Amino acid sequence: MGSNVDFYAQELLSERRKAGRVEGTRRFCGRTTRQPKKWREELHISQKESAAAYAFFQWCDRLSLILCSRDFPAGERALEISVRPDGKRYDIVQNSNQFVTVTPWRFEEDKFTVKVEASHLDQVKFETNEKSKEALGKAPREMLEWTWVKS
Repeated sequence: MGSNVDFYAQELLSERRKAGRVEGTRRFCGRTTRQPKKWREELHISQKESAAAYAFFQWCDRLSLILCSRDFPAGERALEISVRPDGKRYDIVQNSNQFVTVTPWRFEEDKFTVKVEASHLDQVKFETNEKSKEALGKAPREMLEWTWVKS
């Protein structure tokens, strides 16, 4: 996790330097790189545990994006979810019966169903939170459902 934060902090510093706002950016980057260590100490977890939790978070985020965008390749082809820090690759596949599987399987149950209510928005960026809330309130809703099976 620290290396990702350091990378993004350096990128931000580089961009801000170009814009002539170096000092404020240095303070921001300093706080940004110190915070993860403070949080790990407060939670009594190691950097390795923190990196594993962050990798799991990224895995879940990518998986949710695939599901919500319905981004399954045709022909039962596998789509990479992520490669974990241990080098293990995780893929998702939707078979011809519309069942979903993840390899390697990381769930306790061999079969389960997930249902979510989804709002469809044509616009992806909003000027204010109020405008995004308004758009969500007016957006058509539908139920999405996936049945997951161990292959």
